[in-house]
Amino acid sequence: MTLDLHRVDTICALATADAPAAIAVVRVSGPRADNVRHAVFTPRKAPQRPFVATRGDALDEHGAVLDDCVCTAWPDGHSYTGEASFELSLHGSPVITRAVLRALVARGCRLAEPGELTLRAVLTGRLDLTAAEAVDDVIRAQTEASARAAGRALRGGLAAAVEPARTTIVDALADIEARLDFPDEALGDADLRALGERLDGAQLALTQLLSTASWGARLRDGARVVLYGPPNAGKSTLLNALAGEERALVHHEPGTTRDALELELELGGTRVTLIDVAGVRPVAEAGAVERLGIARADQERARADVVVTLMPADTPDALGALHALGGDVLVLSKVDLATPKVVAPEVCLVSARTGVGLDALRMAIARRLGPPGRGDEAPLMRERQVQCVREATEALAGASSALQERAPGEVVASELRRAGRALDRLLGRDVGADVLEAMFARFCIGK
Repeated sequence: MTLDLHRVDTICALATADAPAAIAVVRVSGPRADNVRHAVFTPRKAPQRPFVATRGDALDEHGAVLDDCVCTAWPDGHSYTGEASFELSLHGSPVITRAVLRALVARGCRLAEPGELTLRAVLTGRLDLTAAEAVDDVIRAQTEASARAAGRALRGGLAAAVEPARTTIVDALADIEARLDFPDEALGDADLRALGERLDGAQLALTQLLSTASWGARLRDGARVVLYGPPNAGKSTLLNALAGEERALVHHEPGTTRDALELELELGGTRVTLIDVAGVRPVAEAGAVERLGIARADQERARADVVVTLMPADTPDALGALHALGGDVLVLSKVDLATPKVVAPEVCLVSARTGVGLDALRMAIARRLGPPGRGDEAPLMRERQVQCVREATEALAGASSALQERAPGEVVASELRRAGRALDRLLGRDVGADVLEAMFARFCIGK
């Protein structure tokens, strides 16, 4: 992919699937969009003003009528891309859409690369880079919760979350650099404290934003939830109960599950891979094949987002044994067969066979997977974003330490510049072509 960072070309793309459908949409954007529109579309009547959809005919490269369609035009600065742009809404025949694209290319357009229309929105300032990334996240969202979170970033929520910190950094840097130019204007104790408090506030805001990263990653990529516990603890029965169907082999004989069984479902708005692993017990008591299953169980536990640990309620000192194994969500299972003598508020009482406690268990898992705060913010959903915010946070901490230690102003200014550059990279104000190419290459055509 060769990036057209100066937006020299007028580009076109099919924005809908290349398959039969009721409607297909072809998009065109760039400096010659208006000229191209007049060449490939003949309105039935003169449009009243821009933005108004006009019915007319789509023309092929020879000027012959291809389709009865609707054209919507946006003037320069008002479209999704920030450029002169138009869309043709056609009958959804791949034969027609391909012919229209050939006509557009014949009139001087170039077929758009993946994500190039959204890239142009970034280059014209219509979107910052976090909002552009959110476009892809909205398209790929697999749950309503992930779509809502990505939508908040698309509407500028992530940029709004970092802007106060960035403003603080810019103001503090201006103050420090002004005093470097006038060495007699040293910071007094009151000014030093005030500046330190402002930097600490910005650092706290970014630290709180960093705390959303795990939640954002789970929303975007899903979460792994492992059912863990001794043999015959009811893990496979629980998996079947949560799935609502028989997915795992269940038998009263311990050790029935020898390998990890995975199942996908949604819990609390998060796409979850639920993993039923082999029962764990002292390796000396297990055979060779079972030992492999136990090793796999421990590996799955180590990489899980949430570990649900089960212990049968009729186990001697069941509560103590459960806490000894540990986990994120603790479950006393098979309560239909034995009533626990001792219970604890943090422990779920569940009978997968009768359904007792299943709703409470789902809620407990959902809480572990949910947001660290209210959940109405735009979380960090990509590793690139996390790296930028983390670097800015570390640089702010360095600037605060340098201030407290009365280090030379150049040291404080250097850390503040580093923090500012990190946030500029986050927002797309200081990124290279290589970063943009890697980011937009995974977008779908037409976005």
